[in-house]
Amino acid sequence: MSKPNSMLYKIVFGLFLLFGSYLSFAQTVFKGVIEDSKTGQPIPYATVFLANTTFGTTCDDEGKFSLTLPDGNYEVIVRMLGYEGLTFKLPTDIIKPREYRFRLVAVDEELETLNVNDTRDPAWFKNLKDFKSYFLGTTYNGQACELENDLSMILDDQSLPGTLIASSREILKIHNPNLGYRLDYLLNDFRYNYKEGFVTYGGYPLFIPDTTLSTRKQKRVEKNRLEAYHGSLQHFLRSVYTGTTVSEGFEIRRLYRKDDPKYPGEYIDSVGTELITSLAFRKNRETRAFLEFKGHLQITYLNERESPQYIMGMGRNMRNTQTSIVTLIAESLEIFENGSLSDPFGLLMEGYIGWERVGDLLPIDYLNTAEFKRGVQ
Repeated sequence: MSKPNSMLYKIVFGLFLLFGSYLSFAQTVFKGVIEDSKTGQPIPYATVFLANTTFGTTCDDEGKFSLTLPDGNYEVIVRMLGYEGLTFKLPTDIIKPREYRFRLVAVDEELETLNVNDTRDPAWFKNLKDFKSYFLGTTYNGQACELENDLSMILDDQSLPGTLIASSREILKIHNPNLGYRLDYLLNDFRYNYKEGFVTYGGYPLFIPDTTLSTRKQKRVEKNRLEAYHGSLQHFLRSVYTGTTVSEGFEIRRLYRKDDPKYPGEYIDSVGTELITSLAFRKNRETRAFLEFKGHLQITYLNERESPQYIMGMGRNMRNTQTSIVTLIAESLEIFENGSLSDPFGLLMEGYIGWERVGDLLPIDYLNTAEFKRGVQ
């Protein structure tokens, strides 16, 4: 039984993930043309991508695009400067062998070019630093990330007292050298509550693999990706879906929480001794799987130590395992084989997994060397 450390990391993050199987070998060609809604003229060089994957392209000078997709359900994002964006769900089983037409509405908005030295005060730079820390993260990978167009950021710490609200005039351009990706991240929402240490963010990332790496650097990147995957929320949810949490190195116990009478607003945790498997909270309905549980679960990943960056300021030694707490906010969440959820905002993560942010994010079409087969623990 213990009172949680003030450095406890909490996060609700709503990456608007594509839903469905990433292991299917069947593929579908999705073709289309992007046009101006008023003139009907093609819009050259618009961006079309699938959220949280490596699948994306740029239209040609006739506004046409073509994407070859593994079977599944996707969230398609269409973006072009000067136009309202378009976002829609796309199950590949409804795609026909034809060219689809999408019309974008022009926006009458001039983007102001700002000079950082003339227009931004010290408070903006402080807010930018906080945004990078809580969005990209303070992990080894997060600290290595570079936000290449940070001047596009709109950082507001006045509208809601004690809360930093962030948005961007542009798709964020993020370089993650450790994982070998460049991210085009369409930020929908970011909020950080300074008092509670509570972060929520959501958006649509496209992962663009760096194809210029030498063989030596590519091997290092693959190693970093594998380390980022192991123990992550994506890893945990995939193992829950397949029923292999134990063999994948996760220990799950019930966590009981009550208010701390000495410290209003804080609480005391106690952890059950009985190990449980995903079969206790993964409910199967025909071919679909759902997360359903009350209260909190403590997730311990046994196969990796804590990072030195994680324990910084905690006043304790590094532990040989990584501990997180998961709380189901929604009554029920459908879970998919690729580690995505029907409602990405339906889980509250605390502890180690809550500490890992965009800098440690992998596309949901990422596959490690091990096969995932649904089974029984």
